[in-house]
Amino acid sequence: MTKRKILSLTSSGILGAVALTASLATAAPAGATLAPVWDHLSFPYGYSDSGKQLKELNDVAALSGTQAWAVGQVRMEGWPYPPPGVVCPDLFRWNGQTWVNDRPDATCRGALTSVSAAADNDVWATGSAIAYHWNGTAWTLTPYPTDQNNPFYLDDVAAVGGTAFAVGRSDQSSSGVSTAGVIRWDGTAWQKMSLPPLPGSTDLSAVHALAPDDVWAVGTTNRYGPGTDAHTLVLHWDGRTWSRLPDPPKEALVETALDAVAARPGEVWAAGQRTTYEANGISVKKREAFAMRWNGSAWTVTPTPAITGWYGSAITSLAWKGTEVWAGGSGQDDATARSVGVLLRWNGTAWQQAPKPPLVDDYRIKQLGAVPGGGLWATGYGTRETDALAKGQFLARVTG
Repeated sequence: MTKRKILSLTSSGILGAVALTASLATAAPAGATLAPVWDHLSFPYGYSDSGKQLKELNDVAALSGTQAWAVGQVRMEGWPYPPPGVVCPDLFRWNGQTWVNDRPDATCRGALTSVSAAADNDVWATGSAIAYHWNGTAWTLTPYPTDQNNPFYLDDVAAVGGTAFAVGRSDQSSSGVSTAGVIRWDGTAWQKMSLPPLPGSTDLSAVHALAPDDVWAVGTTNRYGPGTDAHTLVLHWDGRTWSRLPDPPKEALVETALDAVAARPGEVWAAGQRTTYEANGISVKKREAFAMRWNGSAWTVTPTPAITGWYGSAITSLAWKGTEVWAGGSGQDDATARSVGVLLRWNGTAWQQAPKPPLVDDYRIKQLGAVPGGGLWATGYGTRETDALAKGQFLARVTG
């Protein structure tokens, strides 16, 4: 096991980073592929009980080993139903040594749930009803198109090449039907984009931009509808139009929801959760993590390690670690009723368990963020292996 070293405890009482050094590890031969190593674990909010969840981390994005951003929220008392205006956006910046709080403003406009960085002067942080832009000097709140009767809720954002794409849904108050939506930043304002006809109730949960003319968005059709109708939704932007990709075959008594996407030229991954029902179409038989791969012409569903049962498991994030795709999420073991972290890596032919951060098994991964050049960050909730009382919202980095 690698050596652990506590770096700092800030004057505000927030426990600083714990570096997991590899000084005791045997050096790898020249040219050899290094095994993944978690070299940094920190709890920016310190250790706290998750009962009230007054402070949460929701997403992380990186530009390099010395530049990264993590977003979340601070809730005032009143959990689980705080009064209006008391959910505040929160943000941390990684300076290469520690996470520093860099909250965009002092207002309480809602949580930040997604962050994406294209350059050190082009970072977007969004929540369901807010969007902030970092220009290298300051954060600026940017309004986006919405309708009071059919409000648009942002779920994810991807910054690329001076522009950005944000995905989500519009809820029609009169019918209760949601409609998937995409807005694009044109350099001065957000513009609503036209999508192909999408029958039924639809939403978009995640987006990945390879270039301004190569963007992938995933979501679900009829996610909240009756019966077992929910199925995959994948869209692609080629610089001119959005088009819908063919879905994998729909299985009887099976629902599939997508909440994560990761792309590179010639290869796209989409993931989420698959729910199988009993013959009556009502009782849940099992829930399990779901992942599928696009090779340019067809989808292939790839089996994931089983954490089955009524609660099962789900993938909430995908990210590239170099040329290898990783998946993160959480589940619950029916036998023990404990949370189970989901952290997988694709070895080229199958999903396998990835080395987990130095946390006990009942951790949860919310999001993964790729570090250009290799490595990735993970954020979620967990308990330090060496101290049962050391639990809270964490950020951890893997290299190798």
